[in-house]
Amino acid sequence: MRVGLYSGSLRAEEGGGFTIEREMLEAIRLLAAEGEHQFILYAHKHQLKIGESAHFSLCNIDTPLLQRALFKAGLRKRHPLQDVVLASRPDVIFYLSPWENFQVDVPYINIVWDLQHRRQPFFPEVSANGEWEKREGYYRKYLPKAAFVIIGNQAGADEISLFYGVHPERIFQIPHLTPQFALQYANQPQPRPQWLPAGEYLFYPAQFWPHKNHITLLQALAQLHAQGKKLHLILTGSDKGNKAYVRQTAANLGLAEFVHFPGFVAENELVALYQHAVALIYPTHFGPENLPPLEAFALGCPVLASAVAGAHEQMQDAALLFAPTSAEQMAAAVLQLYGNESLRRQMIAKGKHIAVARSQANFINRFRELLQHFALLRQCW
Repeated sequence: MRVGLYSGSLRAEEGGGFTIEREMLEAIRLLAAEGEHQFILYAHKHQLKIGESAHFSLCNIDTPLLQRALFKAGLRKRHPLQDVVLASRPDVIFYLSPWENFQVDVPYINIVWDLQHRRQPFFPEVSANGEWEKREGYYRKYLPKAAFVIIGNQAGADEISLFYGVHPERIFQIPHLTPQFALQYANQPQPRPQWLPAGEYLFYPAQFWPHKNHITLLQALAQLHAQGKKLHLILTGSDKGNKAYVRQTAANLGLAEFVHFPGFVAENELVALYQHAVALIYPTHFGPENLPPLEAFALGCPVLASAVAGAHEQMQDAALLFAPTSAEQMAAAVLQLYGNESLRRQMIAKGKHIAVARSQANFINRFRELLQHFALLRQCW
């Protein structure tokens, strides 16, 4: 088959979304080398450096003429990319991001990362400034018509069926890939960054959204300090409007000198932060999957995480889970691990097993299976 690929947001500033799309695209390039399918990436200028091959080609969609047409797209029923796509004759299109569909008369495959605007609409990042209406309008328009919808686990699949009526036969589970950088550094210990404070620390890499739940984490840290465990907390990630509130809360709890905000860190420093941490602590309210636990698993860092829907499917028994609303459970998970070297070794070993299982090879096998299934249907016309 000829498989179109579209990713309009493949930029590093997209954060975790960028990592997910990049990892899938690299896996698809490896799949293309098998020669069973021809892949065409409808590419923007910043994507043109992606290498082509015999079965993986690029179609530039940043020509001035097309961009002028896109600017006027709101005045037309027919999307300007319709002609570009149809000229390359794909049998199916895979939209690598949940937010990149455009109307075109070709069967398509969607991917969903989460439907938290439906599950937890009270968080401002999925409800304020028209965000809820945007997400709902998008999913309601595109998911019911998709040939297949990709999601990471059964918890996510159940939500797609519940909220949008997509039949389970058209929901295909492919878990997030473990990022390649984490697997590559797995056996390459990095030195402890010199800027790190002396002492032991918990690590939380997350953008400063309300749903990332930094506040309950700070409350748990205060409880640990009250019990004599003077751990530091390293918070990396970009500010999405909540960082000042988090910083002020740390000060109000008397934790200012123990909570650190290094901002963006280079890849080797990120690796080192995982490798030298007491644990990754991941108290997010959102599921059904998250990338940092997979990075931690690969890099030998124990994981303490929220028991959100989908968490047990993703992390199995390799992580200690807690209710994200409970600072007491969060602190108890830290205490259960802290100083218990036997438990630490067990968790690291189990985590590494999961990280390796979520490799490029696993994605390739599952995506190949999906395409083979659709090819049997596509031959009918």
